[in-house]
Amino acid sequence: MPLSKKVQELVGAITHHRQSLLDAVFGLSEAQLAFKPGEGAWAINDILHHLALTDEANAKLAARALKHAAERGLPADPMPEASVLNCLDEALAPLRNTRAQAPEFVTPHEHLATDLAIERLQASRARMLEAVEQLAGYDLTQLKYPHPVLGELHMYQWLLIAGGHEGRHVAQIGRIKAAAGFPGH
Repeated sequence: MPLSKKVQELVGAITHHRQSLLDAVFGLSEAQLAFKPGEGAWAINDILHHLALTDEANAKLAARALKHAAERGLPADPMPEASVLNCLDEALAPLRNTRAQAPEFVTPHEHLATDLAIERLQASRARMLEAVEQLAGYDLTQLKYPHPVLGELHMYQWLLIAGGHEGRHVAQIGRIKAAAGFPGH
């Protein structure tokens, strides 16, 4: 089944953010990946570990949503050609310039090698995209799940969060790379 315009936009957005993430860390040395810009700050490899944990949780949520959609016999999306790219704007507005605290279950507590974090990111995204292809036939506004910071979100919003969250961390990686003391190589 071909993806609707709405789902194609979502997949395009999260794919763009993922590529930006990979571009931001490409070619960095171990010293650069491990550099912490301050006390209690995350290094780039911590961010990658956090994103791997988060993306794995998103992939599980997408699989759960697919199961729930099938069990409930959800109808097809009544507006498959409409855009939902801005459906999170209002919910995210208060967070634009704030630092969010990661929930415990997606906080890295031990070192994960960068190559393993990227492998996990690739595997979880593949699982999520498989579920999204199957979810594309349903009205995802009817599948709602709680977000630890934003409250209840429907699945279109959750899919956007997957990419937008990575976008926030790409900006964080940019700040780390610009920090005083960041290793030259």
